[in-house]
Amino acid sequence: MQSFLWIVSLLAPILLPGIVLIVVLKRGWLARLNHPVDGGARLGGRPLLGPTKTWRGVVVYTGGAIVVGALLGAADASAAVFHEWPGAIVGLLVGLAYNAGEFANSFVKRRLGVGSSMLGRWRTVQQAVDLGDGVLVVFAVYLALGVPLPLAAAAGIAGFGVHALTDVAMRALRLKSRRA
Repeated sequence: MQSFLWIVSLLAPILLPGIVLIVVLKRGWLARLNHPVDGGARLGGRPLLGPTKTWRGVVVYTGGAIVVGALLGAADASAAVFHEWPGAIVGLLVGLAYNAGEFANSFVKRRLGVGSSMLGRWRTVQQAVDLGDGVLVVFAVYLALGVPLPLAAAAGIAGFGVHALTDVAMRALRLKSRRA
């Protein structure tokens, strides 16, 4: 039971901000932050990150992860595997790491000429990377924070699955599209 609670505590700072972001996008909240993080910058004639990586996503995701981390930190110490660290700091690291993974993936896709929400030649590989980009960087952060490898791996695998489900939800809500 303890391992299950720990895995949930590792997933919560990833999952809950993602759900909040879906609601924020669906309701059109924080529209003032709906500006590309890259400011429209280009490198080699291609967008740096593209129009779908916005400040709204960064603020909602990172802020949400900080709140979730702080709540976990305030809960019973045995409930969170990273209880040796201040919860808000863990949340900040998780939020920034998740965004960094998303940005790195977008940066590489733009260099390869794959547009935002588009699939390239390697669609299966690309879909897997799209689902695992942020989760993989968060996994590395958890390892750096001293989370045991089996727990971090279990949370990573579950995070990949959860990201796949939220991806389906965002498409069903018409918040995200996938173009071939």
